[in-house]
Amino acid sequence: MYGYGKYCPVAAATSLVGDFWTPLIVRELLCGTEHFNQLARNVPGISRTLLAGRLRMLERAGALLRERENGGTATRYRLTDAGRDLRQIVDALGAWGTRWGMPDPNATELDPFTVICMLKSSIRGASLPDSRVVIEVVIAGAQETRAWIVCERQQVSMCVDYPGFEVDIFLRADASTVYRIWRQALRASDAIRQRLLLLDGPADLIRALPGWFESRSASAALAATTG
Repeated sequence: MYGYGKYCPVAAATSLVGDFWTPLIVRELLCGTEHFNQLARNVPGISRTLLAGRLRMLERAGALLRERENGGTATRYRLTDAGRDLRQIVDALGAWGTRWGMPDPNATELDPFTVICMLKSSIRGASLPDSRVVIEVVIAGAQETRAWIVCERQQVSMCVDYPGFEVDIFLRADASTVYRIWRQALRASDAIRQRLLLLDGPADLIRALPGWFESRSASAALAATTG
């Protein structure tokens, strides 16, 4: 895989994660996604052939383990210590891209499925309730787009097809609002107050939702105004 003429640490790292798709795949693996179909759903636009190739590349590099589940045919992908150490690269790319890459994109530059994936990646699993929560997300616009976020403490995944679970929260917003929440330019609690983020569902889940993205204090402030 590494073919640079003289050894260079930057070249070695770039040969592994220096393409468009691999950092996105690693991001999903770092978020707890373990199965091929889930990875395919959570990285919008990637072909299954390309995804399989990138997973094999990560495995050959020692960053990924492919395991059979319970001796069956299902495959689970798990990052090794080397793979988990890629978090600092992925986080740095995200921070740079937020500040310098495209800080204020036009609405037409935002892909609806991508911003739903961004929203999914912002949810902090440790803040979720013990039971599964399914969010049906609708991105408003010229071409309304719908997807589902399945929230569990161990894993938060995105489905472009109905996942088969009862929906707990219905969420509607435009792509710009979701993008601003993801880059922390807008708090979810403020978006709810300003009616930029519309929610429908049980009152306790709606009160708790901002805390899945924000600090405890922001969630408590919203609860005080709605409770």
